[in-house]
Amino acid sequence: YRSLSVYTQIYMDEAALDAALGRQRLGRHGCLPGLPTLVPTLLLMPVYALPALLILSPVFVDDGVAEELLGGATAEAKFKLASVSSAFFAVWGPATLAVSALSDRVGRKPAMLGCAAASSALSFGCAAAPSFAVYAACRACLGGAVGGMGAISYLLATEWSVRADALLLTTALMCGWSLVAAGLAPLAAASSARGGDWRDLQLTISLIQLAAIATGGLALESPRYLLARRREARAQAVLSVALNDRCPTALSCCSELEPALLETLATAAPAAGGARSGEGGG
Repeated sequence: YRSLSVYTQIYMDEAALDAALGRQRLGRHGCLPGLPTLVPTLLLMPVYALPALLILSPVFVDDGVAEELLGGATAEAKFKLASVSSAFFAVWGPATLAVSALSDRVGRKPAMLGCAAASSALSFGCAAAPSFAVYAACRACLGGAVGGMGAISYLLATEWSVRADALLLTTALMCGWSLVAAGLAPLAAASSARGGDWRDLQLTISLIQLAAIATGGLALESPRYLLARRREARAQAVLSVALNDRCPTALSCCSELEPALLETLATAAPAAGGARSGEGGG
């Protein structure tokens, strides 16, 4: 752990974090984000982008839902399906606020992964719905899970960046979202070609959402969140992995930061803070 010792002795705060991330920037004159910013962004891209399939899925499944669960594509059936879509977005906003507040308590990653798991489960519920009432309930609740995935994954990605990276990261995430959305039509065509119906497509989307859990689970927790919760030692530990590992993920964090190192960090942080206070007093 010799390479980590440089970072265990710094006094950990937002300014130190920004300075450390800024020193890792790439490109001529440091115009591009560094690996500690790029790796989390790439890992969180599926979490942010895959919900596009869920948002747009009614375009391809509503006709099948109407035929099977509502007795045909009548005007009344179309109104009911439109009402379900409205309920999806009505739940989106309040649920996103609630999940964001929850992430301030339990952490960015747990809240985000919980939403990803819920989105997959609710999408499966839509695919297996025995009645329109069950489908409508699952679809409405899905809005909350989708909103939480987008909000928390974006927050976690940007909390690993400095201000200069905000525009580039936002553009990259939005491009990923649009590419996934464009892939829904080919996905629906492939499902239809193999004889699948709307349930098959919905189930396929549900399984694809599991990729968000797989990649999002590899992202490191936000050091800014850890600092806000006064967990400076853990923030130092996570940042040390991000700065020293060529591909910083939660796996490298678990394998490299043993309890002994964490204990050292826990004692080093107050000591560094005290030393800094002493220098100020002197």
